[in-house]
Order: sequence, then C-alpha cells, then structure tokens
Amino acid sequence: MALDSLLARVWKELGVGVRSDGAASHLPVLATVGVEGGAEARSVVLREVRPEDGIAAVHTDNLSEKVRELERNARASLHVWDPKLRLQTRLRGRMFVETGAAVAWLWDLVPDGSRSSYGVTPVPGSPLAASDSYERSSDPSRFAVLSMRIDEIDAVHLSGDYHRRACFRRADDWRGEWLAP
Repeated sequence: MALDSLLARVWKELGVGVRSDGAASHLPVLATVGVEGGAEARSVVLREVRPEDGIAAVHTDNLSEKVRELERNARASLHVWDPKLRLQTRLRGRMFVETGAAVAWLWDLVPDGSRSSYGVTPVPGSPLAASDSYERSSDPSRFAVLSMRIDEIDAVHLSGDYHRRACFRRADDWRGEWLAP
C-alpha cells in the first residue's frame, strides 16, 4: 500500500461515516482536555468531512461540557476504529465552536427527530433524581457545530504479518511518512 492510497482510503472511509450510520466512522470518539485537566472521551456523530479543507465536524448541544472544554483548550482528537478494515485513524487538530447565525442554515437540515437533542433540560451532565427526569425540547439556540481543522492524521492498518502506520501532516501538504507501528 502506498502512502497516497492509505490517505485516500482514510478520507473515503470518513466520508462513508458521514453518509451511513452503520459505518464504523459514523461514531468516532472525541477526546478533549477536561476542565480539571484530565483526558475526556466520548462518542459523537460525524456530520461533515471536507478533505479539500482538512475539516471534520460534529454537532452538539452548546451547553454540553465538551464545549466548555474546547473553549478552554481547542486541541482535540477524533479516533475511529474500523474492525472490518482493521484500520485505526486518529485525527488531531483544533476544534472551533460555531453557534447562532453562523450555523442557523445547518439547523434547517437537522432531522426533526434529532432536534430534541439540542435543548435538554436540565443541561447535559446535570444530576437527575431518576434516569428519565429530564425534558427534551427543540431549541436552535442550543445547536453548535464543532469543526476540527485537522493538523495531523495518524493511520494504522493491521494487516497480516505486517502492520503499517503512517502520519500525514497539513504542514507537509499531507505528503505523509511511514512510522513504526
């Protein structure tokens, strides 16, 4: 496998994740630096990938803890493990939180059934008396887009006797280099 083929495969699989909720890349793990300084990780839904710009985006409630974490430290990672392809992909970069008028047009594209995820009361992460003692409502003012400007892609392909690992950096025009797995 050539470096450019591996990079093309990574971008292709990320694109599949945006379009198909059955794809491994549909639910990457977002890792951030927690408010207290520790690592935080949670699954998110991949909503957009733009290889030409090196961008990946997810949506969230703007009152969620991950938004607070990213406001303090914008560095983040997205991790995808595809067991069928035996491909691990780690995206590293800076997340930009976009809300309000900048993302209002995207709100119109959010399916009705998903809109109630943006407006939960009390806010996400709040203690509850019981597992179902919260209200769901559709509140476009709570909708946020987290857009990652990808600076680095680390891809590991576990294949037969020889595992292959490569790192692609924006600063190097995504040329890539092989790394020991």
